[in-house]
Amino acid sequence: MNAAKTASVIVALFTALTLAHAAFVDYRSGASDARAEAKQLNQMQYLQTRKFGIEWHSFLGECFRGKTRLAWTGSGMCAGVYELLVQMRGGPTRARILALLAEPKNKLQLANELGIDWKAVDRHVEKMREFGLVQVAAIAGTCTVYVVTEKGKRALALASDCQKG
Repeated sequence: MNAAKTASVIVALFTALTLAHAAFVDYRSGASDARAEAKQLNQMQYLQTRKFGIEWHSFLGECFRGKTRLAWTGSGMCAGVYELLVQMRGGPTRARILALLAEPKNKLQLANELGIDWKAVDRHVEKMREFGLVQVAAIAGTCTVYVVTEKGKRALALASDCQKG
């Protein structure tokens, strides 16, 4: 009985020391070559920099007010389309997909041309279908071909204007 308690205490101490040591040591790969300025950012920004290999940046046109709102609502777009193409992290990829869909393509063709995973293209296309930016052009067996709608063309033009300045 006494040996069991001793073993339990030893395991608990070992676990506590290991966790305390792990809190002070960064075991992530490449942590030693992380940029000094990135470490000064708050923790979330630092992790985003490490995960995506890019500097933290704010998206252009972050607020849906004033001239931006007037331009988008005047073209029949809602704030959701603005967020989808300009504010969200996948916005630039969605804009590239819309540009590629000027000619009818399936999701595999889009994935190959963009150099990203097919499932990511699938999620982007489905999200844009919800907002009416993309529509089904043809279905042949399991292959679905998509094309950009007129609303999608207007949204792409507005998004490119936002990125220009």
